[in-house]
Amino acid sequence: MTRRFSKKISQLFIINSYIPKMLLAAFIGVVTGSVAILFRWALGVTDSFVHTIFSGWTLCFAPAIGGLLCGLFLFKLTKTPEASGQGTDRAIYSFHHHGGMLRKRVAPVKLIASVITLGSGGSAGYEGPVSQIGSGIATTICRFFRMPRSVRRQFGLAGMAAGLGSIFKAPLSGALTSVEMLYREDFESSAFMTSVIASVTGFAVYSSAFGTAPTFAVPSFDFANGFELLFCALLGLLCVPISFLYVKCYYRVEDFFTNWKIPNYIKPAIGGLVCGLIVLLFPQAAGGAWDYVVDMTGLANPVLGPSVIFLIGLVFAKIVATSFTVGSGGSGGVFGPSLFLGGVVGAAFAAVVEGIFPGTLREPGAMALIGMGAFFAGSAKAPLAGVVMVCEMTGSYQLLPGLLIAAMVHVAFSRKWSIYRSQVKNKFASPVHRLEMDPDVLRTVTAEDIMQKMDVLTLDAFLSIHEAEKRIDTFNLEHPENAASHIFPVFEKGKYVGILDWNLTFQNIVSLEGNDSVLLVSDCIVHVPVLSGSMDLHSAMKFLLKNSLNEIYVKDRDENIEGLLSTAMILRTYDRVVKI
Repeated sequence: MTRRFSKKISQLFIINSYIPKMLLAAFIGVVTGSVAILFRWALGVTDSFVHTIFSGWTLCFAPAIGGLLCGLFLFKLTKTPEASGQGTDRAIYSFHHHGGMLRKRVAPVKLIASVITLGSGGSAGYEGPVSQIGSGIATTICRFFRMPRSVRRQFGLAGMAAGLGSIFKAPLSGALTSVEMLYREDFESSAFMTSVIASVTGFAVYSSAFGTAPTFAVPSFDFANGFELLFCALLGLLCVPISFLYVKCYYRVEDFFTNWKIPNYIKPAIGGLVCGLIVLLFPQAAGGAWDYVVDMTGLANPVLGPSVIFLIGLVFAKIVATSFTVGSGGSGGVFGPSLFLGGVVGAAFAAVVEGIFPGTLREPGAMALIGMGAFFAGSAKAPLAGVVMVCEMTGSYQLLPGLLIAAMVHVAFSRKWSIYRSQVKNKFASPVHRLEMDPDVLRTVTAEDIMQKMDVLTLDAFLSIHEAEKRIDTFNLEHPENAASHIFPVFEKGKYVGILDWNLTFQNIVSLEGNDSVLLVSDCIVHVPVLSGSMDLHSAMKFLLKNSLNEIYVKDRDENIEGLLSTAMILRTYDRVVKI
């Protein structure tokens, strides 16, 4: 009964109609917003509990213990490795390669693992967990309604938007982020409507518990004049080397832990230990650091704020702490730390400018906020999302001109790297859109991409069939993995002349028992050329059909036979591509 009911309900959402999609997006927003409330409450409880046990210098051990608990929970207890690391990047990868599908357990496991990591003082952001949790919730709902992949991907982004819009109290930027961060130079425009509905609904639910006030309570800043826009551009340029260092450091640490041959559940503990040692020197680098972000507008004052050297040290400390916390397998995000880094860079920049040219900047503190938006925009390749995010989180759109200038400068000079590895350049580079970009997807894949590389038995044209049979039997015994192949290339004086189809040959000589010693291989060959490895699968299929063949050999540029291509391989490839 339940199965029949869910099937009937699912038919409503397969229809290409806005009303059913809006209703489901709103439902996803309600559920995700509620889970975001639970997430923040659990974080508060965990943080209070940790500070009752650890205090002073002993706090440096908390991230290591939290990392160990997180590792055991992820890799031993729940066996959910996809919930480790940064959640946003895994959600992006799922969109491009898995049809937006996540296992049912991912959302609850990610929630608990992230609470452990962040609550114990690990340096990471809130957005990674909530975006993957939201995507996991949407996937579970879509699985219940048996949605097709195209619709499931769309609502997966809606879940991500709902999570971001809730946790940051930024409904518009939550929707923009979900459709913008998939690509470095493109948008997933088809999902924008459902993402907006889900994000706004999630924000409304979340705000019912935490209020509608902006996330950051900062002073109101006026519009920068034309002269100050020049310094905004310089700040965007300054973000380039820092974001490069951030991205490369994170990648290097993540690769190190991935290749390190130790149990996976121990890795987050080691990363947490490094983070804890850094927190001894820079306590501001611990956790999500949102409280410290609010103070950044005052750090730009060269008289009242901390020294520029301290701010520069804090930048490096946060980069290393986040890289080891998340790169080792701890559960968290890299979005929040990028806002933190941008704010500190902006504060340091303003302090230097005001120290050298006093009075140049009317509102030095505004540079911290502009740095936040610019840094995230360039490191995540989401310029509009980064700009709008800061405006919504501060409740001020007066910074918009300066934010736009700084963000665009950063993006323009940092196009070769991104904090999200799973991003692709644009829709043309995404497997999701391969079918709609090229109606004949077989033309986008070549024979050498899917052929079966194997040892090949070549036969001399002047061999007798009896001798050829002996060689084939011996070859199959030595290479059992190739025994299913029944065609063999034939050469005459070192030159390829065709193939011997053993099944066809055996059928023709079965009545000539005793005479197979006088029948030569050259009498039984099929004169067909060997395929070039660069030939696309569309042309290869036409060739096989024209010659009534099920398989054919493939040659490389040096005319050497390197593998086998069959109609079954082509059909499997087509089926896999169109289902992505």
